[in-house]
Amino acid sequence: MKKKFSFLLLLGIVLISLTTACSKKNSKPKNNPEPSASSLINANFKTSFANGHFTQSLNSDEMNQKSKSEGLFKDKGDVTNLTYTLTQKKKSQTEQMWLTKKDMYLLLEQNKGHWIKNSINADTFDSDQVKERFDPATFKSINKAFANKATVQKKNGNYVVSFDGTDTKLWNAVNPLVIDAMNTPGSQNMQVARLVKSAQLQNLNVTYLIDPTTKKVESMTFKARYTAGGKYNFTWNLTYDQLGQHSDLAVPDNIQKDAISAEDIKKAQEEQQQNQK
Repeated sequence: MKKKFSFLLLLGIVLISLTTACSKKNSKPKNNPEPSASSLINANFKTSFANGHFTQSLNSDEMNQKSKSEGLFKDKGDVTNLTYTLTQKKKSQTEQMWLTKKDMYLLLEQNKGHWIKNSINADTFDSDQVKERFDPATFKSINKAFANKATVQKKNGNYVVSFDGTDTKLWNAVNPLVIDAMNTPGSQNMQVARLVKSAQLQNLNVTYLIDPTTKKVESMTFKARYTAGGKYNFTWNLTYDQLGQHSDLAVPDNIQKDAISAEDIKKAQEEQQQNQK
């Protein structure tokens, strides 16, 4: 009888120990899981992308060609400042541009330092091709495909939402940005579009840096390596940063005041031609 009592007592002690251990284990604080990529990307994307700075480069050694653009944007690109440089066979040409809802200001090398003012609807110029890359609506399909593949990490106090690899849906969503990069500003070439859509992706990296408190996007980076036309290798980089820091962006007063009207230039040329007859 004493042995049985001792066994029951021992069993009770074991059960109490296990219960206490489980209780302590369950009482340990759980690490909060990181928020989803979708929730971070979509929380304040539109307001984050209201204005900012961008840089873009596109290189192809096989074509002996590289281009670079940099500038500022505001209000879905309704105000855009852009400097574009195209280098072919070591010869470079640079143009500067300001766009508003109605007007386009151009500074070309042949203008000899004079800004030319023209309508934003000028022939052979597609203002949407420049502005779309600054419109949050352009990123709707990109963000959806990106969120499905991205990972979330906390780094240096910020959330890093990223993808690195090859994914057809994300690459197809990013295609419009790549097509615009391969065209000169304001131009649309259907051959370029077909070239990009049939290109073979080697690698794609997309990274968004997001503030954990405000949930605002602080920067966005796109990098891709791809082969087009079966033999031309391209390296593409696009970065948006300084987001929300350029709400006062506007065409400088001196440019608006001193710019020469393209209409006046056209009239002067027509008058000169008539006088030569």
